[in-house]
Amino acid sequence: MSQQLAKVLSYLFHPVIYPVLGLLIILNVGPFYVPPQIINLSLAFVFTGTYIIPLLVSFLMLRLKIVASLEMKEAKDRRWPYLIGCISFYFTAAALEKIGLSNDVYLYIQASAIVILLHFSMLKFWKPSAHLGAIGGFTGLLMAISLKYFIGLLPLIALCILVAGFLATARLKLKAHSPGELVFGYFSGLLIVGLVVYSL
Repeated sequence: MSQQLAKVLSYLFHPVIYPVLGLLIILNVGPFYVPPQIINLSLAFVFTGTYIIPLLVSFLMLRLKIVASLEMKEAKDRRWPYLIGCISFYFTAAALEKIGLSNDVYLYIQASAIVILLHFSMLKFWKPSAHLGAIGGFTGLLMAISLKYFIGLLPLIALCILVAGFLATARLKLKAHSPGELVFGYFSGLLIVGLVVYSL
């Protein structure tokens, strides 16, 4: 894999895309009807809470020289953005619970906050992969929804596993993580999100 392709894959499958993708999956394949207006409002709300707010805070931290770059290559640069992201995800999930959507919606965002918090807690000595944690969590969501409602999502699950393999290769090529950080990132997302969404 070339360096350029590795960068493209890292940007294309960035962690920020998965909360909105997960919401789309839940609202469109779940066994319940949600009016289009509610779907659009929910998407806008989740996009703001899980992308816009953490991004604005990251830019502010960059301006204040709290982080060295938005790529956050060093573990120390991830501490405050992870903590702010975790808080933002948590309050987004809490608000979604009150809206009255399917439990799976806020459980997915809430479980994602737990994954971020877990990764945050390890930053003093390790740098778990956020990229693999995010796609692992998304795959865990698909598995949970598939088992919970007997929906045939196997082709999409297989595609996500394939993409995770390419993404892990890309992160190794860019020397962004060790193999252990990639494996831990993936399975922490897969297991936490999968178990929370399926069992609650």
